[in-house]
Amino acid sequence: MSAPMDVSTTVVKDAGLEARSVNVEGGARVELETQTHAVGVITPPPDIRAIVDKTAQFVARNGPEFETRILGSEKNNAKFNFLLPADPYNAYYKSKIAAFKEEAAGGDAAAVAKKAEEAAKAANESSGTVAVAAAGSAVAKVLVAPKKAEFTVNAPDGVASRDLDVIKLTAQFAAKHGEAFVAGIKKREHANPEFAFLKPTHSMHGVFNALADAYAKALRPPKNVDALLRKDEDKSAVLERALQRLEWERSQDLAKKAADDEAEKEREAFALIDWHDFAVVETIDFEDGEDDELPEPMTLRDIVAQLRDAEAPPPSDAAPGRPSAAATNADARAGGDVEMDEEEKAMIDAGAA
Repeated sequence: MSAPMDVSTTVVKDAGLEARSVNVEGGARVELETQTHAVGVITPPPDIRAIVDKTAQFVARNGPEFETRILGSEKNNAKFNFLLPADPYNAYYKSKIAAFKEEAAGGDAAAVAKKAEEAAKAANESSGTVAVAAAGSAVAKVLVAPKKAEFTVNAPDGVASRDLDVIKLTAQFAAKHGEAFVAGIKKREHANPEFAFLKPTHSMHGVFNALADAYAKALRPPKNVDALLRKDEDKSAVLERALQRLEWERSQDLAKKAADDEAEKEREAFALIDWHDFAVVETIDFEDGEDDELPEPMTLRDIVAQLRDAEAPPPSDAAPGRPSAAATNADARAGGDVEMDEEEKAMIDAGAA
């Protein structure tokens, strides 16, 4: 099995090619259209790239005879397959040789990049592919959540094919005839277990609703559907969206796996704690009379009286010469007797019970 590949390009000749390029995880842009536009040079993975760079450096210094000796001694070593013209990494290897030679000759960065481009182009043309060189390093990119898949409905595992067919067919009729059809089927087949998915509490009810929505969108497409379909005529744009969705789903899976692993580590660490193995650090003793300055706890009767005082009208509403309701209640509490209505008595009785 071959090692994974990352892809990068540094030269773009067509001004419209930037919009048609594809981002690959761990790499820069991949140019897709092989018939009329350039294709990105395939950059080896880090472990192979180190061997390629070192070999190219020695070949640039010692000449092609050194490459011939390596081909003779390492012909059965898959790590040196990049020396073969048909290998996907051969263009990168040739570009590195040209770059090292130009650097040794004292060329500047622009000259090095030009030589690398010419060497990679020549290597790819020999294999039937037009390409530009890729001496640049991979750049990080920010993943953006793709548009929600409107016509993809994932059914749970373990559902019988017959049951799934019934759900799909019912969803198609529901999309065409609307809620009246669903209500009629639900009323007529309420005792039929095959139509139990029509009940909101059923596990397949969400799948049925998602299918009905998807069928309804297909039967009644938006007005700009022609423009949307014309966008998909550009196959490179379709592939770009597919790659972006793949990268996003892969990143979500990795994030979920990392979160699950972290939770599992925390659970294991928690399980390793011996809750019976502890030491007394300090003992606090409370002396007699230490809590004399604290107020006495309030009883339910005091709480009811306090709430009634808060709901009583302000003192300005009291008639001249007569005490307010709050003052009357305060005097009553001081005397120990509180007038309560039936609702308050019921509250006290419920609290005592």
